[in-house]
Amino acid sequence: MFKRDHLGGEEANEICWQFNGKMQTHTVEISSICFSNSLDENDTLRLFSIGRDRRCFEYNVAEASMGKGLPVEHMFYLEKEAFPTACIWYPSALDSKEGLLLSANNEYKMKLWNPTTKSSRRTCLGPTYGGEISKLKLLEEHGRDGK
Repeated sequence: MFKRDHLGGEEANEICWQFNGKMQTHTVEISSICFSNSLDENDTLRLFSIGRDRRCFEYNVAEASMGKGLPVEHMFYLEKEAFPTACIWYPSALDSKEGLLLSANNEYKMKLWNPTTKSSRRTCLGPTYGGEISKLKLLEEHGRDGK
């Protein structure tokens, strides 16, 4: 993971991209990653990764450093048989007050997860044509007047 900050952490130095830590958690390839903001008052960043090993990892971005690497906050299994293919942070204002992770798998299913409680909130059948979903993107909602 890289972080954009003052060189050496001193305000007088220029701002540049710096290596901030790494962690090898998945045993096979990573399918997707996503960032989100924390729901509590400190507003820290959260990083999630899903892989073909059927696991989801949440990393502690605030504690990442060259010495510690990128610490794992939580881990849970997303699937038993299918392989997760994509994920995105589901905005809390759309459906509920809790932070949710939306994942898609190779069996054309989409699932909403609460990463804090490690539980599935909803499972839906996604589009079954055009191949499995490999990317998800949040679209802006516009009113009928185009604004």
